[in-house]
Amino acid sequence: MRAKIKLIVQKLTILKLMLPFLLLTLANFTVFAQQDEKTSPKQEVTETNAESKKTSETTPKTTPVPLPISLSQQHKEDLKHYLPANKVNSLLAGPDDYITLTTENSSINNKGVAILLPDWQQGATNPKSINFLRNKLPLQGWTTISIQPSSKPTGYPSNAIKMSEQQQENKVIIDDYKMKLATMMNTVITKANESPGIVIIIAQGNHGAMLVEILDQSSEQSAITQAPNALILLSSYLLTNNELIDEINTDFAKKLAYSEYPVLDLYLRHDNSIVLDKAKQRSALSKKEMKVYYRQRQLNNPAMGYYPEQELLTQINSWLKSIGW
Repeated sequence: MRAKIKLIVQKLTILKLMLPFLLLTLANFTVFAQQDEKTSPKQEVTETNAESKKTSETTPKTTPVPLPISLSQQHKEDLKHYLPANKVNSLLAGPDDYITLTTENSSINNKGVAILLPDWQQGATNPKSINFLRNKLPLQGWTTISIQPSSKPTGYPSNAIKMSEQQQENKVIIDDYKMKLATMMNTVITKANESPGIVIIIAQGNHGAMLVEILDQSSEQSAITQAPNALILLSSYLLTNNELIDEINTDFAKKLAYSEYPVLDLYLRHDNSIVLDKAKQRSALSKKEMKVYYRQRQLNNPAMGYYPEQELLTQINSWLKSIGW
């Protein structure tokens, strides 16, 4: 009996000693639980912010793509950037501003001024023919004025379904373009007349054919106040819809045959299909009308669209001499 009482007393003593430890442990657990409740929301917010920041860093930002500048504006900026400032001149023709490159005559014999007009979509330093003439003619007595023209009109040729609509839309677009071209050429010719000698125009592609039209006395688009002393055409034709190509280029051939100023009509063996198709017609109509001082020559070219430089210069010089210049 005493032994049992002694054992119970020992257990109570041990329990009494452990009670403070158990209470302390319980208190610590309570404190930790309260701290977890306070810190968990902050931790979640921090993790959320980190994830959103990471997402924003990995997601590419959408920036608007700028529209490309026009081809004529690109040509202007290139000319101003790469050529000497004393050769690049700004020309105001009506409301439009153009760039011209002037190279003064470097020969003792001053023949006059050669105005160089490249085709639309081409630069004033076009390597197919214009740039060679721009640098070579001054050595033979010509002051050259090379023009940076406007680009091809937007929406031309028309994409309308009906041919009548195509004709109407093309007429509106191209008539407006011709008026601007005529205004520009008036300004350039006026500037050229300030120099001694004659004035000739060397025009390429569509611009050559358009000049014939606006120089035609019976044309409503005739707005050039003074015709040049001579016109040299380089692979000239008029671009339009396929159904109208024959008609519009036949009209160009007729106006060329009726013109009174001297014309040198040059084209290439490997040339635009429209040029090759209509070259014989232009020659035949000019002979029929007994056009004075009209000459047509085909030049052999190794590269498509590029004029053989020395042969081109020889043809121009020989023709000018044949008419007294």
